[in-house]
Amino acid sequence: MKRRHSYAREAGAIFRSGLFYRNPVLIGALGLYPVVAAGYSVKNAEALSLLFLLLAFPTGMLFCLFGRRLPQWLRPGAVLAVSAACYIPAARFTEAVLPGSLSGLGVAGALMVCNSILLSRADGYAPGHVGIAVLADAAGCSAGFAAVIFLSAVLREHWMAGGPWGISAMPEKGGVSLPFAGLILIGFFAAFVQWVNGRRVKRALKRRNP
Repeated sequence: MKRRHSYAREAGAIFRSGLFYRNPVLIGALGLYPVVAAGYSVKNAEALSLLFLLLAFPTGMLFCLFGRRLPQWLRPGAVLAVSAACYIPAARFTEAVLPGSLSGLGVAGALMVCNSILLSRADGYAPGHVGIAVLADAAGCSAGFAAVIFLSAVLREHWMAGGPWGISAMPEKGGVSLPFAGLILIGFFAAFVQWVNGRRVKRALKRRNP
């Protein structure tokens, strides 16, 4: 019972880390392209978040089970191959759930195959950790990716059209859909997370040295 509680607590910590404290987009600057290039509408955010989720879990678990059997030099290519194979059913499912969404993503959808978050977690994290940790990591990174791209999309879409889902109340600001606008927003998001992490470190030091 204590062991299960310990595993659950550790999995929760891993999930929270991927979601916020060590969000791979904001802290590691990974997976930036889909966020800045296509994360300007809620519809795109929904499709990309679903694609990421459907790729992260199978890729992570496969390399948790078999990754250590592959030589280090072969893993990155193997991750790409597995991710590409998983993309086909993931894209079909996404299109079925969100009709017409993939056509709106353009190249950003296909490039999810080589998303740097997926590559780093499947190659560097999954092979050396147990299944529950890999599942928690995949869930946390998926939630973290979704949180960043949805927040970016809501703000950019609101500025362009006056509100999410195209409720027009403001003049259109086409430049907000360009990648540099996404980069600026992510810079602010990242600064906020770094500020929160800095305060956590200070509190931890105070508890150790009252």
